[in-house]
Amino acid sequence: MLTLVKNGVDKIDIEKEIMNSNMEYNLIAYGKEVLEVEDILVISKDADELKIERYFITKENEYIGILDFGMSSPRLNTPWISLLAVHQKYQNLGYAKRIYRMYEELMRKKLVNVVHIAVHSKNKRALNFWTSLGFVTFDERTYKGQVFLSLEKKLVNNEINLNIH
Repeated sequence: MLTLVKNGVDKIDIEKEIMNSNMEYNLIAYGKEVLEVEDILVISKDADELKIERYFITKENEYIGILDFGMSSPRLNTPWISLLAVHQKYQNLGYAKRIYRMYEELMRKKLVNVVHIAVHSKNKRALNFWTSLGFVTFDERTYKGQVFLSLEKKLVNNEINLNIH
């Protein structure tokens, strides 16, 4: 069973380990393979400013990933995923999809009908992952010198369709 555990500065070493197991992502996102404590503190501060909820994902008391999301994106005021990262040793085992499904279920309970994510255009692996989950590209933009693709997924809530005559 996967569980959400609140992320905080007191768990910075866990976050650093998970992030640094993903050197390819770090290189794309931060311009270096290995993040230092100072980098994680900047990420945390930026997340606080954007009102991002930050969680670890645990499986039987093992920290296997990170899920950061906000309920109001800076550009479009919609719920968005800021980060979904799985520790390298747990990749290709279906955990990322399970984590996303947990997130989607949480959004459905909040009656959200669309979620967004911005993906670095160079991150082909991530683009393939998100599109496999039903996300579609709706925008391209440059931010801090990097090209991002904005993707969205419409969530179909179990609505009751009443035909009143």
